Amino acid sequence: MIGKYEIEVYNNKVHYFLTIKRNITILQGNSATGKTELIRLIQEHETNGTSSGITLICDVKCTVLTAVDWELRLSSMNSQIVFIDETALFLRSRRFAELVKGSDNYFVIVSRDALSQLPYSVDEIYGLRNVSDTQKYKTYKRIYNEMYKLYHIDPQGTKEPEIVITEDSNAGYEYFDTLYHGLCVSAHGKSNVYDCIRNIQGKTVLAIIDGAAFGSEIGKVLRYLETSNVNCTLYAPESFEYLILSSGLVDVPKGILQETYLYADSKTFMSWEEYYSAYLADITRNTVYQYSKLRLAEVYKTQGAVARIAAVMPETILPGN
Repeated sequence: MIGKYEIEVYNNKVHYFLTIKRNITILQGNSATGKTELIRLIQEHETNGTSSGITLICDVKCTVLTAVDWELRLSSMNSQIVFIDETALFLRSRRFAELVKGSDNYFVIVSRDALSQLPYSVDEIYGLRNVSDTQKYKTYKRIYNEMYKLYHIDPQGTKEPEIVITEDSNAGYEYFDTLYHGLCVSAHGKSNVYDCIRNIQGKTVLAIIDGAAFGSEIGKVLRYLETSNVNCTLYAPESFEYLILSSGLVDVPKGILQETYLYADSKTFMSWEEYYSAYLADITRNTVYQYSKLRLAEVYKTQGAVARIAAVMPETILPGN
């Protein structure tokens, strides 16, 4: 499934507006903000249609997956937006993650807890907020709710790092270790970034993460940084491969980067990180820029290539700034 979808759900009391553009979207935030009510409205509309008094507008079918025969139902779904409430115990199961991989559906999951078995983006974690006290909507008979991003990672005002943590130990690590003149240490996986940050004391740290798949870890890391004295800045591009594709080293149609939702098919790619990696490997095959995630080709470590890729990164985190 590909595409970007606007969803509008309402009755005579509440009105929801959502935009979904990746295979996994997470709804979090405080209690009593309407997340459970949203699920209830979609489920009731699915059961009773227009007689429910609920209107649902979307270009594809929206459905609610409950614990009843969930595995059988999910296996038979195609090209739907599947809503799941956090009360569904299967959310944290290995089997659910297996069925999400290769699924021709998008998933909107209400969960206050991190779902470590799923690779979702830091940019696709949202809360719901009431907007009826603004001028955006002129009719106040209903309570209007819209999505807003929970996490904004802004690496501005960064002092030159003394240590750079990278999420992986392969191609991305090799590039950043070249850029930062040997200052890099690898966390050896996204689940280790938190501990890696905690174990470094008394130094200025830059942690570079793959934003497209770091969603399950971001809350824990940011809460620690907010409550500790660690001098650590996060930088969360979609992925290292995204930086290469953005740099101009290889020719890439603008749509690939600006409208990735039209190309990254959920049936093939669990995350946009996977898509960018596969796309880069494909378009550079049998060229001087042939890319492998396991080992970075020497051409990417030349002075010119390093500078081209660094040029698409924020100046505030570059060495010498």
